[in-house]
Amino acid sequence: MKGCRDMVSETGLSTVNMRSVAKRCGVALGSLYNYFPSKDALILATIESVWEDIFHMETSCKTALPFVEYVNWIFESVRRGAGEYPNFFTAHSLSFASGEKDKARNTMEHYFSHMKLGMMEALHSDPAVRKDAFSGSFSESDFLDFVLMNLLTCLMQKKSDCALLLELIRRAIYKA
Repeated sequence: MKGCRDMVSETGLSTVNMRSVAKRCGVALGSLYNYFPSKDALILATIESVWEDIFHMETSCKTALPFVEYVNWIFESVRRGAGEYPNFFTAHSLSFASGEKDKARNTMEHYFSHMKLGMMEALHSDPAVRKDAFSGSFSESDFLDFVLMNLLTCLMQKKSDCALLLELIRRAIYKA
C-alpha cells in the first residue's frame, strides 16, 4: 500500500489505477488482481491506508491533554497528514462507482468515530471542564459532533488553524 500512498501524495488519488499500481510496484497486473478484484477495491484499500497513515503519523495519542489542546492536536496532526496527501479529503468521495461509495463512506466514518472517541476520552479526563457544561439539550455527544464537524470543515477549507473553534470550545465548557 505504500506505493499507492506515494502515488496519492505525489499525483493524487485519481492517478491510482490497477495498471499504474502494478507498474509502480513492479508486479504483473494479473497478480494485483489476486489481491484487489477491482479498481474500486484498490481505491478503497488505498483510502484506508492513507487514513491510517494520517492518524498514525504521531506515535502516541494525546488524550491526556486538556480537551481544547487535544482538539488542536487532532487538527494539527490531520492537517500535517493531509499536507502529505493534497486534496485527499475532497477527492476520495468522487473516486467511486455508486455501489462502492457506501464502503468509502463507512471507512471515512470509522476514522471520524476514532477521532470522536479520542475526544470523548480527552473531555472526560479534563478536570477543567465545568461540571454543569452539559445538559439534556446540550449533550457531550452533540457537542463532540459539533466540534468534529467544525474541525473537519477547517481542514477541508485548508485553514492554517482552528482558533475560532478552540475559542468557542473554551467559552462553552470552561469557566470564564
